[in-house]
Amino acid sequence: MATNRNIVDLVKAIRNGIGGSAGGVDGIYMAKVSSVEPLTIQMYNVSITKNIFINPALILEASDRGDKMGNVFQYPAETSETYQFLKEFHEKYVLKKGDTVIVCVDGATFYIAGKAVRT
Repeated sequence: MATNRNIVDLVKAIRNGIGGSAGGVDGIYMAKVSSVEPLTIQMYNVSITKNIFINPALILEASDRGDKMGNVFQYPAETSETYQFLKEFHEKYVLKKGDTVIVCVDGATFYIAGKAVRT
């Protein structure tokens, strides 16, 4: 089985220290969400699926197309204000395929700090 060239390039980058620290790629980066089921991010053309840590609120009822939200908000909450707040929160903060996220890299661990949105 041939080795994916992107993985080789990433390993070389880690060894050469192109990131925030002299000894590796530790630092803060941007990544794309390739999938939320299972959670997969794309950094430098490499798919990352392991050693990802994230606030569970960012993936609560998440789906690649964002269609699970319809199930959650199918029935209005007790008050219309609460319902509207929760619906808007979910639309703005819960991850979907294609979202850009801020990733803090520490060794081989990837901490997703949140969604990055241009204002």
